Amino acid sequence: MNTNLGISFSDNKIYFAELSEDNGSYRLHHVESRKVNFDFEDSFYKHKANQKYLTNIASEIQNYINKQKLNTQEAALTIGTSQAFMLTLPVDYSEGKQSMNSKIYWELSNYFPDNYNEFIVNTYRLNSNMPCKDSDEFLIIAVHKNTLEFINRIFRMCNLNLKLIDIDHFSAEYSFRTGYGKQIENKKVLIVGLKKGRVDYGYIHNMKYKNYMYSRYGSDIEFNLSVVKKLNSIFDNNSETAGTEAIYLYGDNIKENTVEAIRKLDKVPVEIINPFNGINAVQQLLNDDNLRKNAYKFAASCGAALRSFTRN
Repeated sequence: MNTNLGISFSDNKIYFAELSEDNGSYRLHHVESRKVNFDFEDSFYKHKANQKYLTNIASEIQNYINKQKLNTQEAALTIGTSQAFMLTLPVDYSEGKQSMNSKIYWELSNYFPDNYNEFIVNTYRLNSNMPCKDSDEFLIIAVHKNTLEFINRIFRMCNLNLKLIDIDHFSAEYSFRTGYGKQIENKKVLIVGLKKGRVDYGYIHNMKYKNYMYSRYGSDIEFNLSVVKKLNSIFDNNSETAGTEAIYLYGDNIKENTVEAIRKLDKVPVEIINPFNGINAVQQLLNDDNLRKNAYKFAASCGAALRSFTRN
């Protein structure tokens, strides 16, 4: 039996999800959140040498491990989309990896002319309908090296090896597809992450990722208006995402009035994700009303733990 610890950073909280896997069956052992004196939406790279923040975050992770008596030297982490630069780019992949990388870094240099080579870049194919058979749109995800150094310093202080570092939206989407697979087969659905200062939108058709968008807001007053306005544009008949059949919400900034505002659009069914859907849990957790009400906050950490099983 393999056991994995998934961790996510969001707002001023650390979310933990401990899962095990046995012959393709997953079991949830423990979840917990801890508050820290740091805003995880702030740019990590500015604080890579700030010992106070590093110690505070590392100590909370270590305290969790000690409390749970976890016998692990590995973890999987997700960080917020606010820590990455993301861009959708059409790419002809028939030209080879070197040509693709050259185009990606050239595009990146238009946004960061002075330090584009200080980013680590990953790509996510969007399975779009492009006119050329060897072309597709790729989501470019770039993270500054100093952001990764901030993270690595924390985990070195905890004596933990990082099996993977992911972006929260994609870890949440992974847990969603794992738990809701049969419900979304052959369907067009939108997964929406409601977070501090930002909302992320992922469009999935027949289990394949097709599009990614995001919007920002400056205050709580703007929040619902920003979400409703963006969703209206998504449901526009001329939009690539027209025909969406359901909306699934995750994130630690889900509020009742926001959910109500989305439902008042009366477009499609709206559901708050339970990332533990289809996952066995110990009885103590099944009896925890507070956990069941707030399970959606653990979508990213659960997804990180699930995804890291593929790295075993």
